[in-house]
Amino acid sequence: MANGQWWCYPLPGAKVISPYGGKRKHHSGTDIKTKANDNIYAAFDGEVTFSGDYHGYGKLIRIKHPNGLETYYSHNSKNLVKVGDHVKAGQLIALTGRTGRATTEHLHFETRVKGKAVNSNKYFDHVNHTIRLSAFKKTKEGYVIK
Repeated sequence: MANGQWWCYPLPGAKVISPYGGKRKHHSGTDIKTKANDNIYAAFDGEVTFSGDYHGYGKLIRIKHPNGLETYYSHNSKNLVKVGDHVKAGQLIALTGRTGRATTEHLHFETRVKGKAVNSNKYFDHVNHTIRLSAFKKTKEGYVIK
């Protein structure tokens, strides 16, 4: 599905079932629902820094991106990349699942800056599956977060 762009929505055709913050304001990511074993794509180019089981996240992939973000993809049924892999935006990295503390098959998608979870709505329009260009600045190396 590589789209030839510098970004990709991680779960095309899906909808948000639990936003960042959630009902009790402790939800560190955005839960995105589709069918079981659907394709999950890397949001940006980057390096896989974790791929395995991690507590309540279940099967988790963590990717560090040169744009200043780190993204988490969890509750996967199967991880398709390993630590040290360099991925491209739009590359297939995992399949949706129900591992960890998940009550239904979905993707728990987190964006982090300097280790701290930030609302992915700052960077993505989850309704239209588009990027929020206003959150990035273009440099000669590419787009970086503001």
